[in-house]
Amino acid sequence: MNRINIYILDLPDEILLTIFNKVNNTDLLYSLMGINEKLDRITCDNMFTKDIDLTTVSSNGTNDSKLDIVVDRFCTYIFPRIHNNVESLGIQASMFHRILHADYYPNLHKLSLLNVEIDMASDIFNENSLFMRSYKHKISHLVMTISDESLHGLTEIIIAQIYIGIFTWLSNLQYLDLDCIDGSLFSGRLLGDLCSTICYCSNINHLRIRIHNFDDCLCLLDGRLSQLHTLIVKLDDVHYSQIVIKNEDTLLKLKCFSFYVNRPTLYFDFTVAPLLRRMSNLEKLTLSLSVRRRNSFIDGIYLTDEICSSMPHLHTFIFDIVSYDTIFYVHPKPSSDDVRQTFIENGYHVDCYIDYCTDIMTDGLGRCHIYSLPFTMEHIQYISSRFPGGIFGNVRVLRVVDTKRSFGKTFFAKISRSFPLLTRLTVSNTIEQVEKPSWRLKKFNETSSIITYPHLAELVLSDIHIDYVEQFLFSFNTCLPCLNSLDIRYEHLTTVTENFTRDATRMNCAKVKRIVFNRVIHLGQSRNFYLYFPSLKKYCPM
Repeated sequence: MNRINIYILDLPDEILLTIFNKVNNTDLLYSLMGINEKLDRITCDNMFTKDIDLTTVSSNGTNDSKLDIVVDRFCTYIFPRIHNNVESLGIQASMFHRILHADYYPNLHKLSLLNVEIDMASDIFNENSLFMRSYKHKISHLVMTISDESLHGLTEIIIAQIYIGIFTWLSNLQYLDLDCIDGSLFSGRLLGDLCSTICYCSNINHLRIRIHNFDDCLCLLDGRLSQLHTLIVKLDDVHYSQIVIKNEDTLLKLKCFSFYVNRPTLYFDFTVAPLLRRMSNLEKLTLSLSVRRRNSFIDGIYLTDEICSSMPHLHTFIFDIVSYDTIFYVHPKPSSDDVRQTFIENGYHVDCYIDYCTDIMTDGLGRCHIYSLPFTMEHIQYISSRFPGGIFGNVRVLRVVDTKRSFGKTFFAKISRSFPLLTRLTVSNTIEQVEKPSWRLKKFNETSSIITYPHLAELVLSDIHIDYVEQFLFSFNTCLPCLNSLDIRYEHLTTVTENFTRDATRMNCAKVKRIVFNRVIHLGQSRNFYLYFPSLKKYCPM
């Protein structure tokens, strides 16, 4: 039998199209454009060139040269050939000027811009920038994440100006997603200067935004965003507000509303609940917040009677709500089963757990954490030692706190199982561990009980007993293969690592690139420190 060799260029266009449709179009353009006329004709087709996503091509400190090569090829060869086709563009902020200045994209209307520093965002989103002059009437979809560790006194003013610029000058905007410095808290309103009579982007129908307080939220719902049907707000604080929404057009048009609050509030019943009851056409509602000093827990009866009964079209209700410092004047106090039953009776699938204070000073106070299942949010309200477990496959950020009981190894093993994709963990507990870490009890060669957090990149251990530093940094207890950021007390770190010489803690420190200390540290030329953290790029006071 004669052997027949068939090369890729011998295949019909239809088969090549089928193959190429299964390949990432960015890789396709980078690898095949310019090889020959046939491949150029196919790869330049609008099917492969209208949506370009370069957000996965990024610098991690080790592949800068690869990043430069990829971006250079797109800017000098690929974009000049396909610029008329590009409708959607996703890029890292580091590429922005090179790519946007490389050519003009007349049909560009969707832009995703990730990891933007504040000053850069300010330069882009002002009336006189080249970007605004070129695209302010074209961009209909904008996704931007502001991620800047170098915060300063003018940060909030600049962010407010960025927000105002986007709302004011992007006249064709319909979809806006602004994620901003999730780990920080703002101190003042960000939308206070958004003139109620000027909002050119009234076409926005989907808005996701990080703001400061409830007044900012009310500002967005006062009727100026007349086409809004989806609003997702992440805010720091809910306080009593004197703002009155008289124009209910936006409230009545809303179909989806998500409300995430960082700080506990005293005013849920007086501000948030009445606002929710006015959103009578909601179909999907998401609530994530913590409520203080009520005289009863928020349970299934309250949510049904006080909120959901006003929403006849509601079909999806997702919640993660903590009632704490709840004051009980009657006995017996409700149990977890009692609270859970109020949801079962109203058709909800939930779980919950309750902590009651038992000391004399705080007797009668309780904390109840309720959450809908399956849990779909990336953040969960902080959990205590009473957490019952479960599977929370979407959660990336977690804080564990307890002021009455210590966390043992069993608890941390439960956390690793319950939150398999956790990337940031904060531990707050100053009580000595009763269940001591296993390195004190077992031989060093035993690995069956090692707890693994396969994706954990950020670990905050600044408000803890030293036992928890041992729990996490000793490789005989915990495996942290991706840890690159550590927030810790300097005294704890030096003690547990024996002044940066201990082999037992070296493995979990090897990939750390950033350390935040509780005070200013003058390491000078400390050879042990830098050898112990070979990947370290930055250390700074808290």
